[in-house]
Amino acid sequence: WRRGMKELLGVDGDTYDDDKGCLQDVHWSGLAVGYFPTYLLGAMMAAQLDHFVRHDKSFAEAQGGRSVDELIEAGEFAPFKAWLKEKIHDHGSLFESMDELLMHSFGEPLNPKYFIDYLTNKYEALYQLEELDK
Repeated sequence: WRRGMKELLGVDGDTYDDDKGCLQDVHWSGLAVGYFPTYLLGAMMAAQLDHFVRHDKSFAEAQGGRSVDELIEAGEFAPFKAWLKEKIHDHGSLFESMDELLMHSFGEPLNPKYFIDYLTNKYEALYQLEELDK
């Protein structure tokens, strides 16, 4: 593990204990790697919901024109809970799949584009990368 981390990623695995590295997550050591795909699906859906709430004109109007970021910075999460209740929670058990729910509420199934955009924007800014070819 340590040699591969050094060769592939340039990370010196000898500088940390396993509990701070490859074994920091109980799912690895418990051989429950099947959880990781569900986390990815949740993260993908979260990125898609983030996109839609940011582009929902009626949501912005109801908040007096304040942006999503302004609401978050102010610690005002009730508007998001109400939006999720209307768009997701009230309909969640009516559909057989996440894709059907997303189609009903937003007109498209789970789309990896939003998660890829989120990751690209986050890591370009974090590591001060030039814009990656898209």
